[in-house]
Amino acid sequence: MAAQNYFSHTSADGRSMTDRVNATGYSWASLGENIAAGYSGIDSVVEGWMRSEGHCANIMDPAFDEMALACAIGAAGSRYGQYWTQNLARKR
Repeated sequence: MAAQNYFSHTSADGRSMTDRVNATGYSWASLGENIAAGYSGIDSVVEGWMRSEGHCANIMDPAFDEMALACAIGAAGSRYGQYWTQNLARKR
């Protein structure tokens, strides 16, 4: 997202979150994703997710017991600046 200046759960090449996770070889039983953009730091991202019913439901879902979080900085002039992705999962 940061490199191509867009914001979506779907990759610019059309792949879904499950497509991307499957490509890593991770064997999952449950899977979820939260994304955010334009926030200045992790505290504000988490606060935004916790105030959002759907994002908070993902974070609090007992079906997930593993989490990965990444932040990427967009190029100068990018629409959002910082892009955040959180994947939540349970291994199979």
